Amino acid sequence: MKTLFLRSLLLISLTTSISTSACSAFLLKGKDYCVIGFNENWKTMPGMIVVNKRNVQKRNISWENLTTDNLNSKKEWNSKYGSVTFNLLGYDFPCYGVNEKGLFLVELYLEETTKVFNPKQSNMFWAQWIQYQLDNYKTVKEVVDHLNDGPNIDWWPNAAGSHFFVTDAKGNTATIALLDGKYKVLTDKEMPMPLLCNNQYRKDFQSAQKLDFLGGNEKFDFAQQGKWEDRYNRAYYMLQNYQYDQKPIAYAWNILNSIHAGEWQTVIDVKNMNLTFRSDLKKEVKTIDLRKLDFSKNSKVKFLDIHTSQLGEVNKDFQTLTLDKNNEYVEKGFPIGYDNKEFGTSEIFVKLKENIRKFFQSVLPD
Repeated sequence: MKTLFLRSLLLISLTTSISTSACSAFLLKGKDYCVIGFNENWKTMPGMIVVNKRNVQKRNISWENLTTDNLNSKKEWNSKYGSVTFNLLGYDFPCYGVNEKGLFLVELYLEETTKVFNPKQSNMFWAQWIQYQLDNYKTVKEVVDHLNDGPNIDWWPNAAGSHFFVTDAKGNTATIALLDGKYKVLTDKEMPMPLLCNNQYRKDFQSAQKLDFLGGNEKFDFAQQGKWEDRYNRAYYMLQNYQYDQKPIAYAWNILNSIHAGEWQTVIDVKNMNLTFRSDLKKEVKTIDLRKLDFSKNSKVKFLDIHTSQLGEVNKDFQTLTLDKNNEYVEKGFPIGYDNKEFGTSEIFVKLKENIRKFFQSVLPD
């Protein structure tokens, strides 16, 4: 009875205390370049960058699996592709990432999100759902084609979720929203500008059409319109006005910083498989050469703290991820990720940490 009371109290607290995490994602593409930019705008957060192996056997993890004694999983798979992910909540729970074939997937908060439920499919915690896509698919089309026969996204109970921005190595893009109990997908032809923030795509896009730089009647002054709610319009303006000068990566960084620099920032050159990143605590830009990483089955799962002090190319600075080290990030990440101090001292969190260790003890060393 006490446990049920604590669960109810926690869920009420979660529902009322979750902050609106705001982000921006875009694709800057042309004949000779394909560059992804992403701002994670919220607050200072712990996190790690993880090198995920291919050919690893995995099983689905639902919210029930995380927080109860029910550890039974209905779905299993072997990861086809290795990936690099940015994880707030620990191993296999990324916020975003890119796999070795160039598929990129990121979640961005969307207030109107609903649940899509297929009774024939297993539930999967939303962060693992991102990893599942990176493990299994190499193109936007593959992700979209398998939405309805894939696992159900298991959001945090009674709280809003996210929509997703997906790109691949050929410059294809899509947005995936969960609205009215269905997946609502927009692909290239329906997305004149590959750009997503925290409104439904069409809402921001239609609003931008009112501005004079897109033929509308409302004056847009880039120097003056620098408010938080102007992020989409400012990014649109910069993406539209890029003139190829062989420096698309630098321009992508300029966009990120011009529309409100995020606490986590990432730019990925998909054609050359080069990833650059920085955090609000360590502002120097670091580089990861994705082509040099070892994704093989016999390699160790490696990680790097997102606030690393290392400079330049950081491939050599990745360390082996252990169960204890993973639990350190789980301990810090879950309470911050859900903006809920009570969760960090709850019985549910004790069970969650215990279960995460059990789930990954066959993958991560002690």
